Amino acid sequence: MDFAWTMQCYPSELTCSICTDYFTDPVTISCGHRFCSPCLCLLWEDAQAPACCPACKVLSQKMDFKSTIFVKKEESVIFPLPASEIQICRRHQNIKNLYCETDKNLLCFLGSQSPEHATHRHYPINQVAGYYRENLLMQMKSIWKKKQKNQRNLIRETNIIRVWEGFINLRMVMIKAEYPKVYQYLQEEKQKHLESLANEGKMLFQQLKRSEIRMAQVGNLLRGMYKELKEMCQNADVHLLQDFGDIMKRSELVQLYLPQPVNPQLSAWAITGLSERLSFFRVYITLDGKIRSHHKLLFEDLRHLQCSPGYPDMPYSQASAEYVPSWGAQTFTMGKHYWEVDVGNSFNWVIGLCKESWTNRNDMRLGSEGIFLLLCVRVDDHFSLFSTSPLLPHYIPRPQGWIGVFLDYECGLVSFVDVARSSLICSFLSCLFNVPLRPFICYGSKGSETGQKPDQGLGNTNN
Repeated sequence: MDFAWTMQCYPSELTCSICTDYFTDPVTISCGHRFCSPCLCLLWEDAQAPACCPACKVLSQKMDFKSTIFVKKEESVIFPLPASEIQICRRHQNIKNLYCETDKNLLCFLGSQSPEHATHRHYPINQVAGYYRENLLMQMKSIWKKKQKNQRNLIRETNIIRVWEGFINLRMVMIKAEYPKVYQYLQEEKQKHLESLANEGKMLFQQLKRSEIRMAQVGNLLRGMYKELKEMCQNADVHLLQDFGDIMKRSELVQLYLPQPVNPQLSAWAITGLSERLSFFRVYITLDGKIRSHHKLLFEDLRHLQCSPGYPDMPYSQASAEYVPSWGAQTFTMGKHYWEVDVGNSFNWVIGLCKESWTNRNDMRLGSEGIFLLLCVRVDDHFSLFSTSPLLPHYIPRPQGWIGVFLDYECGLVSFVDVARSSLICSFLSCLFNVPLRPFICYGSKGSETGQKPDQGLGNTNN
């Protein structure tokens, strides 16, 4: 077939109706018309209306392309170089139709045989140009894919920007709506805690009252029996011998039913978020190495607590009454601070805060002002918890392991927390701090149940 004749007879088959030039990467759309792929992509991207064929205006899917394949050999005949692009070698006066790969220059045949180019590789211009066009088309397709991806990302970002302010406002509304729920939950928890405390306190109070009545009755019986035995001692020998067996049985029977005292103990109630909230103010406390041993009055107070409250003259265990005081190296004059102390299984310890001047006095007493301490001491076969300022007992489970100490200097608050149970041990409320406060710890040298000292560390964050 004569391709020149084909070109003359059917020019529309070889040119794009959009750019009116020879096809570049031609594609055929669903209606059958053919266009340059770049021309069609750019046209459809700019079009506001749905994509349609530029020739017949039939709606078409944007990506409904069919590649049109031209034989490269035929293209070279159909698309000869225009006269304006033909270059003549000035030296040999021949057409430059070869390409030197080494020097990247156009050469005529005689020039390619010259000594300076004889060892180089040469290719026909149309072959090299075809190769370059293929590379250009690949780059165009790659760029177009990146452009389309970028366009999708741009649309996504634009959509987000359009709704972002509304989303933030809605998010704020949702968050605000959640906090009243937490508050309501904590309010309900607080109410349950208070109701449980009131009910448990009432139940223990009734147990104490019943125990008190029983003990009073038994006391009267014992007193009456005591008088009977005294009178029996004063009876004549005959009556003594006759009634001895009966009164002895009754005396032994009365003593069998001696009631035991109630050991009231309230349940430890975990407070939601207590440990997490206090952990925001965690500090590490180091102990002052200057250990003083002349505070004898403090030890006498502790020993006194180790005796039964109603019987101060009862002997105490000398071994369990040995204490070693320590002070934190830091002092606090402002802010909120939280640290933890490991008391292990010890029955005998004192932790808390005290005014700095108290640690330098020889007459340290638990009744002094400016001390905010929590004490645990062994009383008979039981432990007892006390707090100072004034000295008060606390009827709650004995804390073991880590105990948290929280100071809010400005609000005048000192609290003690059972870390394992996340429960409140006790608080000093509405205090007035106007002097530096120093952490304080005093532990029994043989206070633990295992015979070992409790950990002397303060503020260790490894719970």
